[in-house]
Amino acid sequence: MIDILYSGYSYTHETGILYDSDTESIGNNCWLLVFAHSPVQFLIDGVMRDFPAQSIVLFAPNTRKCYMSDMGQPYTNDWIHFNTDEDFITHFPMNNIPFTPSDPEYIHNVIELINWEATEDNSPTNPNMRDLFHLLIGKLSKDIAASESTPYRQELLKIRRDIMLHPEQNWNIPDMAAKLNISTAHFHFLYKNAFGTSCMDDVIKNRIKLAKDKLIFSVDTISEISEQCGYRNTEHFCRQFKKFTGITPRQYRKS
Repeated sequence: MIDILYSGYSYTHETGILYDSDTESIGNNCWLLVFAHSPVQFLIDGVMRDFPAQSIVLFAPNTRKCYMSDMGQPYTNDWIHFNTDEDFITHFPMNNIPFTPSDPEYIHNVIELINWEATEDNSPTNPNMRDLFHLLIGKLSKDIAASESTPYRQELLKIRRDIMLHPEQNWNIPDMAAKLNISTAHFHFLYKNAFGTSCMDDVIKNRIKLAKDKLIFSVDTISEISEQCGYRNTEHFCRQFKKFTGITPRQYRKS
């Protein structure tokens, strides 16, 4: 049985989105699949964490589901709210944890087909719907199995968590590669293969996020914030901040 409650695909929220199942009329008691085509933050272990475009997550019932995009910026995603008792879904190997599928276009196309099928026959016992979910969940499960077999998977996850928690530290590829006892080129390949982005892009992205918070919630000077976020040169910080946000730190603080 697969009962589609609400679904959509390729939908763009022109001014961004903030979804929290704790404040919505539907969400906590059902399954929710979210496939973000834009950068997004998901609530993971009580902390809003950044994830790149093409991240997907399957939220299980009776868990809080919270995600948001940059407010004021367009955000596009696919989503499906549904109930099910199918074993191949209820035993999915990685609930509530976002990841990047190996073939985002394939995943999007299957979700689109699920939406079309729901408009034709939305009965919980529709065999075509079950077949489409089998394709979707089967592909995602294979991606997870492949990623789990990635060498140094747990070590890479720990490094990425540490970067998210402490982006201001002096992160550099040679030191991180040395922790794993591998070459810098091998480390770069493994990290990008595991997460779909380079290690230093993760560092910069999390430093900019930290800077945004400090610009809003502290009265420290831009020079002080620059240093607190791991930059030795304020001008370099300002250039990088504008490159990623489109405005200067001073303009961001005033906005």
